[in-house]
Amino acid sequence: MTSLTEVYRGNEREVSSLRRLYAGAVLVALGAMLAVVAVFVATTDFFSSYFPHPLGPIRGAGIMAGIGVPTAFVGVFIVLPASRRVKAAAAIGTSLCTLGVAMFAYAYPYHWRGHGEQLTLHVSVVYLLGLFITVCCLFIAVVNFKTRNDPGGMLEMNVTRRGETKVVEVDNSSGGALGGVGLFGADPDGDVETQTNVDGDSKMRSAGGSGTNGAPAGPGAVPTSDGGSEPESLESPLETGDGRDAELVDTPVQPESPVEPADRYCGNCHHFEYVRTDSGMVPYCGYHDGGMKDMDPCQEWTPNQHDADSQ
Repeated sequence: MTSLTEVYRGNEREVSSLRRLYAGAVLVALGAMLAVVAVFVATTDFFSSYFPHPLGPIRGAGIMAGIGVPTAFVGVFIVLPASRRVKAAAAIGTSLCTLGVAMFAYAYPYHWRGHGEQLTLHVSVVYLLGLFITVCCLFIAVVNFKTRNDPGGMLEMNVTRRGETKVVEVDNSSGGALGGVGLFGADPDGDVETQTNVDGDSKMRSAGGSGTNGAPAGPGAVPTSDGGSEPESLESPLETGDGRDAELVDTPVQPESPVEPADRYCGNCHHFEYVRTDSGMVPYCGYHDGGMKDMDPCQEWTPNQHDADSQ
């Protein structure tokens, strides 16, 4: 059965709106396009006529590439869900990259290495620092997003009962409490007889006693149907008896017992409930004091009082 957590969190990987998706895709495509055009401008002579200075193509390529990389990162952050702190740090890194591009536009070529104020080191430090911060924020956002979808390890749940809050750590790798189904195992649920918990003698008595149990045969006894499958062996009491003797048999009184639901699963168990965690609503078993991954009942299944009263 599919995990309930996956059912309730099945749309977590989707973006909150199509506008964010389109905006992020456009920014990523724009950044990639600027980087590709910058390579052609710096390595070919196709765009030389647009720049009056001989070093103009290199300057223009540096500006376009410097803007294209942080633009693509901004597009990724728009689509990828991240915390406010991570987004704020990414905005700071992108701002530093933009500042580095502006410094490069001012310094190249008159204040570059060996000329003027020699701002090569300053420009490189500012731009690379902003790029490093942006990449680190992107890495943190991706790791947190992956961990949220597949936590692994221990999950922490806060369970509040009657005003008392209890912190429960659940091993996510464990499959929870699983109940027996069908003929698996030698200890089936309930009192239903199966091929695994009934010995041979009881089977023979059950098979052979279907037509012999009841009142002993006497002179006035009337043969009744033994439940056979052959039509010739079925006889009606009206066909063999004289129709004058009759015996009133009281209907056996069934002992009063609470009505149990026909379908047994964890959803109608007394110990079943939902708890709120950092990852959202999680199904919780109060008997086993842990999280659940499916709705298969265990041997400790107890009918919910509300469901039993509604029957």
